[in-house]
Amino acid sequence: MFLLIIGAPRSGTTLFASMIGMHSDVAMLIEDKFFSIKRLTGKKVLANKLCIPNQMELTKKANYTTRTLRKFGMYMKHPTSRYNAEDYLMLEDLKILSITRDANDVISSIMKRGKKEKDIAMGRWCRAIEIIHELNTKYPEKTATIAYEDLVTEPEKILKKVASFIGVEFQPQMLEGYKHNILYPGEKSIDNSRAFKSKTSLENDNIYQLAPDIIDLYHKLLHGKISPGE
Repeated sequence: MFLLIIGAPRSGTTLFASMIGMHSDVAMLIEDKFFSIKRLTGKKVLANKLCIPNQMELTKKANYTTRTLRKFGMYMKHPTSRYNAEDYLMLEDLKILSITRDANDVISSIMKRGKKEKDIAMGRWCRAIEIIHELNTKYPEKTATIAYEDLVTEPEKILKKVASFIGVEFQPQMLEGYKHNILYPGEKSIDNSRAFKSKTSLENDNIYQLAPDIIDLYHKLLHGKISPGE
């Protein structure tokens, strides 16, 4: 089975992928842009994690020209992966796991740690929500969504449900994925204080005024997400 993990930058995609990648039946790639997932072997689940929309889009994909122009500061809104969501959907037995996170936390983190302008940060969060919602609507049998806030506050319950979705048994070592987060090493625990870390309201960030339709899509995703439950 093939697995694609997606989410906006700074929404917990790497932590999520690291947790799933700790499973003995999973071979996990992190931000591979060359479709290496098709050459993986020896595991039940062959997976890749990509951030949307900056790395992967629904239909757009990178080529030599766009990748070169990005190096010179042009085509910055063009994805960097040579393969798009439609390419992944052609894989047999594909499942897609997406992760969402509060807009304030994502936008603030993209601006501070990613050193991007506010309009870029807002644009990436908004577009990521659009992509996730469209995939969930068109391919409900292939997709599932979790909230970052649930993952860091009730990780075992979430990971048990995620394991069931991808057809494997939950393994306790998945909870130690933070120790093997290759992009952000050195974590000593799952930091649940990062859930709703930003205290600024969405109204003050102008998200409601500038993108009310996207906020509505986000709330719909939260309503249909995998939740901790009982």
